[in-house]
Amino acid sequence: MNLLVLGKEQSGFAAPALVEAGYEVRFRSDFDAALIEAQASAVEGILLDLEAGEAETLDFLRRYRAGGGTGVVLVSGDTVSAALAPVVLREGADGFVRQPIVAEELVLVLHQAAERERLRQEVARLRVTLGARGLEPLVVAEDPKMRGLLEQAARAAADDVAILITGERGTGKALLAQAMHRFSRRGEAAFVAVDCRTAPELGDPETLWRSADHGTLLLNEIEALSPTSQMLLLSALGPHKNGNGNGNGHANGAGNGSSQTDGQGHRSPDVRVMATTGGAIERAVEEGRFQPELFKRLTGSRINLPALRDRPEDIPALVAHFAQQVASRTGRPISITPQALILLSGHPWPGNVRELKQVVERAATLSPTGRLDRTDFPSLMGEVGPGNAGSLALKPQVEAIEREAIQRALATAKGNRREGARLLQVSLRTLFYKIRRYGIS
Repeated sequence: MNLLVLGKEQSGFAAPALVEAGYEVRFRSDFDAALIEAQASAVEGILLDLEAGEAETLDFLRRYRAGGGTGVVLVSGDTVSAALAPVVLREGADGFVRQPIVAEELVLVLHQAAERERLRQEVARLRVTLGARGLEPLVVAEDPKMRGLLEQAARAAADDVAILITGERGTGKALLAQAMHRFSRRGEAAFVAVDCRTAPELGDPETLWRSADHGTLLLNEIEALSPTSQMLLLSALGPHKNGNGNGNGHANGAGNGSSQTDGQGHRSPDVRVMATTGGAIERAVEEGRFQPELFKRLTGSRINLPALRDRPEDIPALVAHFAQQVASRTGRPISITPQALILLSGHPWPGNVRELKQVVERAATLSPTGRLDRTDFPSLMGEVGPGNAGSLALKPQVEAIEREAIQRALATAKGNRREGARLLQVSLRTLFYKIRRYGIS
């Protein structure tokens, strides 16, 4: 590991022991030059000595983290300066080491900090690798277009840029935002959501920033935000600076896991901003009702959720998912006949996924038998016109029949899936896949 040491060589950093442990040690005394070196080269670790100057050490630490520095940083001080330990840890240091330094303890602390950083990077890598699979528990998708969109969402979640999610009401915009937050590096921090339709005045944005510090602030239906609040939000986002990660929807420009500071050394909150809109935001910009610069700043990445009628392949999977949720809550099995599934697949669902969820949950809750048929959906019965043309679609009919056949085979086999696969004349692996796909319990 390459170690950059800021302080006097005789200040007790135990250089011989570090070299013996395999570290390449470089001593520097000029903070500005050391910062340039740390940001320009592959420095894996930094040791800061508070005796070299408390103000200079804290300033170096803040600037290093704000500039994207990810190396392990340890700060050392005597008994008096140990009072600053909470401050340096809050500003991004990985540990504080008391002087006089014991060489073996320093090497151990360095190893532990490096291992924590390695694990953090591994978690971040896995979150990206999971892609849409990591979001599946929160967003059900069988349609190829929707799965591609979830892959895009997974990449955007890892990039930590501002997100604008568009789509009709009920398509799951807020749900997707929450999923992206959960699978980002901010997933363990706060997720604060504000509905701009009911709260068009943000009041003091600093209160929101503090409540979402290190986490995500979601502004639902952002086009409803008042002109005054738009200006306050734009101001809170800080100056836009291309090329350094600033201005991408992080409060005051912070977006790398650390925070910027003002002239008095106060740390500003590190917040990622997401927003949703029903699609009217471009018109609001054109008509002068929404700040063009704010719109630009909110679109670090843009994701458009399709209406449910444009992803009919997802309806059977969503129906099974919602039915299974009711079954889990009530403790009784819920099944759906092929005829009912055909009816549900043919409905245009103007309220999108939210409407489908409400209809299925109501029918499953009120059903005396738990077996849902066409008659359990009276509001959808007798539909005529173009909206009913979907009931003639081949795929939902085939899937409904296939689901019913699997249920009959499993019932005949008394739940034995190997015997069920034999009766259906399919492989056991295929049967397991179908069971998961249709949500068969």
